Amino acid sequence: MSFQVRQEAEAAAEFQEATVWYEAQASGLGKRFVLAVDKVVSAICAHPLRFPKAGAMSRKARVLGWPYTIYFVFNEGAQEIKIIAVWHGKRNPAELRRRLR
Repeated sequence: MSFQVRQEAEAAAEFQEATVWYEAQASGLGKRFVLAVDKVVSAICAHPLRFPKAGAMSRKARVLGWPYTIYFVFNEGAQEIKIIAVWHGKRNPAELRRRLR
């Protein structure tokens, strides 16, 4: 089944900031990060229910090899996956809990 993927503004900003930061560390590293995140998003689209719950309605998927987790909401009726956070594991979890549903 094919799903439309949307990112909340905060998630898009987190993803962009991380990409820019990694690219500033080493040429091509930002691109590798983008490819790793894209791979996880593709896996989410293929089988969204295989990922563990993170909140009442949200789920999470780790980005392997990176200290990030993608938090998302799956709406089968609307055929939509909404990414609510691209979260670095060292950030304050209180902020994340506020955004999880």
